[in-house]
Amino acid sequence: MKNTSEQTNNLFTRIENSKGRFFGLYLKNGDIVNAQFRNSTSSYITVYDRNAKTARKFKKTSIAAATA
Repeated sequence: MKNTSEQTNNLFTRIENSKGRFFGLYLKNGDIVNAQFRNSTSSYITVYDRNAKTARKFKKTSIAAATA
């Protein structure tokens, strides 16, 4: 069984390796974003929100899951 930090690292690795494709980004507050990866730092991730047609910045701790 993987521990939480391994699962989190795997999640962000999959997001960063999405190679420009859109994916579903599920947030802990219940929001779902149709996103395209743009950039990341140690604490934040920047994605393009296809529905809102704008770039959005999220704290990494606010992300629950992603579907690629």
